[in-house]
This record gives sequence, structure tokens and C-alpha cells, in this order.
Amino acid sequence: MNYENIERYLSGGMTEKERHNFEVELDENEELAQELHFYRYVNQSITECLKNSTDFPLSKSGNSIAKKKWQMSTTKWIAIIAIPLILGVFLIWFLGSPTRLTEASTVKMGTVNAEGIPVGNKYADIIETFNAGNYEEVLALLNGALAEEPDDLYIKYYRGVTFLNLKYLGSARRDLLKVYTENSAQMYEAAYYIALSYTEEDDDYTESALNWLAKIPKESPMYGKAQTLAANLK
Repeated sequence: MNYENIERYLSGGMTEKERHNFEVELDENEELAQELHFYRYVNQSITECLKNSTDFPLSKSGNSIAKKKWQMSTTKWIAIIAIPLILGVFLIWFLGSPTRLTEASTVKMGTVNAEGIPVGNKYADIIETFNAGNYEEVLALLNGALAEEPDDLYIKYYRGVTFLNLKYLGSARRDLLKVYTENSAQMYEAAYYIALSYTEEDDDYTESALNWLAKIPKESPMYGKAQTLAANLK
């Protein structure tokens, strides 16, 4: 977690250079952006709890010192109770809550690429790591493969799916869009997972998801899944 840097960013404790670098990373790192969103949510939730706890039943001649002590005690206990509770809810959501993206984890790499060319020997480590679900680890391997062959749509597709499983939604779409626009044999699978990525955005991108699902023709093996997802979104 990056909460120390997030706190410094929000409180104005960063230098101008640090702030610039942090904002650049925000644009490129969707996990960091999600953490920033969550941090703001926690702060807002605690602020609302504290706001609702400030009423103190005193007579007109009530003791202001006692009131302050009561408010400090209330603040302390709200913080003790609320923060772990909110963090616990977040961790359940972030680490294991079922979402539509669970479907992306069922994708497996084959030893033959979309054009029917065997690639099992060339990409044996990548295939094994990807199929084991070790997405953080395989991402580095995929990046290395694309550094050597930037136009390899087989690797580009599976890196897009890897990004999707890691919830780097924008990065996933960039790779999958390349696969789609190049008219690859996996173009309609790419279209489906682009649509799936939009269903996981914090804002409502239902229309964008439906537009991508509409690009999948009846003759595609992905058509049935696309129609099911579209029906669930409407």
C-alpha cells in the first residue's frame, strides 16, 4: 500500500517535483489510483462519523470541559472502531470479492497462437506462469517478450488479459484494442474483454461496454457470452 505517499500528496506535504512524479504515476498505475480513491473514501467516512458524534446532551449551563473530553473520547473510539472496519471491508473487496473479472482468470494460454503457429517451446515459461495464475510474475515476462517483438499479437493479447486480471483496466484496453484493430484471429475475444473491463470502472461505462459487445458478430464463438453479458448490463 502507498498510504504514506498518498497522505503526503493530499496534505500538500510533497515538493513540486514529488507531486509531479506522483501524478505521473497516478496516470500509469491504476492500482495506485484505486488506493487514492479508497483513502479519500475512508477519510470522508470517518469525517461523517465524527460529524454525527458532536451532539452532547448538556443543560444550558453545561460544562464545556466535560463536553470537550466527551468529544475527544468519542473521536478516539470512532477511529478505533471505524478504521479497521472500513479497511476490512476494503480488503475483502480488493483481494477476493467476486466480480465479472473473475471470468478473465479462466483464460488459459495455448501452445499454438491464433494463427495456428506452435509457440510452446518459445514461450514455455510464460505459458506455465500465466496458466498458474501468477499474473504479477508473468507480467514481467510478457513485457520482456514484447520488448523483443513489439508486434507479437499473441503476447499482446495475453498481456491485455493479464492487465485485466490485475485490474489495470486502462492498460488492458490499450493492449486489447491493438489486437482488435489489427484484425487478429482473437479480435472478438479482445472486444469481449474490453467490454468486460468497462464493467469494472468506478463510474458508469455501461454504454461503452454495450458498444463493444455489439461489435461481436453471431458467427463468433464469443457471441453467446457477449449476449449474456449485454443482457445483464441492460
